[in-house]
Amino acid sequence: MHVVTEPALIARLSDRTCAYFMNKLRSNSTSQYILDKALAGDNSPYVADANEPDDRYKSYGVRAKGKKEIISKHKKDIRDLSQSQQIKLATKLIQSRYGEEQSVALFILENISNYYSPKNFYELDVLIRCIHGWSKVDSYSGTLLRDILFNHPVNFIQLVKQWNQDDDRWLKRFSVVLFTRKVADSGQFTSIGLDMCDRLLFDNEPLVLKGVVWALKDLMKTEKKLILDYIKGLRKKGVSSLVTLYAIKDLKEEERNEVLSIKKKRL
Repeated sequence: MHVVTEPALIARLSDRTCAYFMNKLRSNSTSQYILDKALAGDNSPYVADANEPDDRYKSYGVRAKGKKEIISKHKKDIRDLSQSQQIKLATKLIQSRYGEEQSVALFILENISNYYSPKNFYELDVLIRCIHGWSKVDSYSGTLLRDILFNHPVNFIQLVKQWNQDDDRWLKRFSVVLFTRKVADSGQFTSIGLDMCDRLLFDNEPLVLKGVVWALKDLMKTEKKLILDYIKGLRKKGVSSLVTLYAIKDLKEEERNEVLSIKKKRL
């Protein structure tokens, strides 16, 4: 993760960023803003909340509380923008690749998720490819992408399948974390969620595998026998214990022991 700046200065910078874009949008200007390097600084020791391992993930070092204050301050102004202006603002913020600005973008987009119909999936794909951290993957999956899935399941699943087979670890994590929480609870996507997990069982990236087991654990809440039988099969195949142990962590002790007693079949 690339961290720049000191917290107080950055909070002001992030504040100005939103205001700058909104003023530009209202005046119909298409000018690209440039971050003030002197204000941001390049050598701050300040560490952001999220422990992001990807060097492409940039951060001002603004804590969660600071982000909420920035969003709260600009909430009304953002909501007063037209939908097209909000999309433009969110796009600029996401493309900055700064985690804090992507958080503001999510606040904007989750309220207008209906914009992303299949005809605009190309735009969505471009933006999602600008996200390079597990914290943002999980946030976007749990709100914006969840709503798009419920609104356009057939078409959106085709895009998710492409992410699942992409070389980028974050796209692969998106393709499985999407099937956690409310999506898993709905019981509507167990089959496709299981398929997405199955394709990534032997991925070499720990953060992808952790996304897989999170999805399996949540999917088990509505399809317990199906997922439990699947996990037992994984034990027989000798799949990484990282997958099986976490996936069964919420089971009763007797059920966990039954799964753990299964050993890999010898050829």
